[in-house]
Amino acid sequence: MPQQFLGSASPFIRFLFLLFLALLSFLVLSIAGTLIAIPLFGVSLTDLGTLPQNLNNPDAIRLLKYLQFVQSFSLFLIPALLFLLIVRDDGLRSLRLKKFPGMFQILLVVMLMMALVPLNNLLAEWNSNIHLPDFLGNVENWIRNMEEKATRLTEAFLRMDNFGSFLFNLVLIAVLPAIGEELMFRGAIQPLMQSWTRNVHAGIWITAFLFSFFHFQFLGFLPRLLLGAIFGYLFSWSRSLWLPVLAHFVNNGMAVTFYYVVGQQEVENSVDKIGTAETGAYALLGGSVVSGILFVLYRHLKSHDGSTRSYS
Repeated sequence: MPQQFLGSASPFIRFLFLLFLALLSFLVLSIAGTLIAIPLFGVSLTDLGTLPQNLNNPDAIRLLKYLQFVQSFSLFLIPALLFLLIVRDDGLRSLRLKKFPGMFQILLVVMLMMALVPLNNLLAEWNSNIHLPDFLGNVENWIRNMEEKATRLTEAFLRMDNFGSFLFNLVLIAVLPAIGEELMFRGAIQPLMQSWTRNVHAGIWITAFLFSFFHFQFLGFLPRLLLGAIFGYLFSWSRSLWLPVLAHFVNNGMAVTFYYVVGQQEVENSVDKIGTAETGAYALLGGSVVSGILFVLYRHLKSHDGSTRSYS
């Protein structure tokens, strides 16, 4: 009955139902996860409120990573799966998960994400230098404070002193978001937006906007918007979720690997500077390479699939 009703409902109603599933899943699994955390970490409810504030405490980091793990499942993966199974007649078949990318496609996507680094760094620098009007000064201060807290948390997560912590971070920061977020945004939301607007490009960019917005890190909004659009086009061209999942994994996995191999200080002083104002030529070169790879991917995927339309 729900599939009969929702399958024929407007894209807006289906989008609201997806948001409802995400909220319900987040509330239920967050409560369950919190209750499990008490005996699992040997803490009290009071500790759960105060312990995560000390990012120099290894116990706090372990707890925060556990909560991040719960969030990846509750906010993205579970509601997206439920939505596709309940609403769509073709369910998970809409993602064409049996259509694995070939080695040439995989190589192009890896090269694409590597070439994108300088351009993303330049966009991040521009983004961080955007200032709101004076009358919104308090809002800007709040945004920058939130961004600073998020940066400190990310840096705490990326402190790795052994190979085991590197592998765990790779799963937490690269594998789970690549699967969960792509299921939610490209697998569930993008077809809704394309059906709603009746335009492939509008659907991709609206979804990319939502993808960036719901990370709530507005000083990184522009580079994440570009990432979301690229993931969206990969899904649209390939008509399979594997390529955007791979691209998302490579993007996040590169950050984890850089931090583990060369350390935080070296990443901030070298990798994060590639393509910024001091080395802007790299952003131009990277952008040209990105454009070329996207063109080759488009032609290759079109010739192998015969269509560039996504499911809607």
